[in-house]
Amino acid sequence: MTNLYLLNEDTKFQLGCNDVCKRIYNHLASLHRENGLFRSSVKQLSSALGYSESGIRYWLSLLKDAKVIAITRRGGYYDFDVNHNVSFITSNN
Repeated sequence: MTNLYLLNEDTKFQLGCNDVCKRIYNHLASLHRENGLFRSSVKQLSSALGYSESGIRYWLSLLKDAKVIAITRRGGYYDFDVNHNVSFITSNN
């Protein structure tokens, strides 16, 4: 079985990940590259990615705790900043 991990290369912290996690990070990273800091709501992310709002919230909290993204709440929206010093690695168990 192959496991996917998101590695914060600054801190060497590994976060067990799945396709949802990877899609969320890649989506946020692509928006960040286009716009610098950007603002979005969980509902907008949910709609764009096709996942439930609770699923998006769950992975955003894990990505924030791993210092992969920074989130600042602004009313019903969040300002996102993305750490680009991140890679995805796999391991076989």
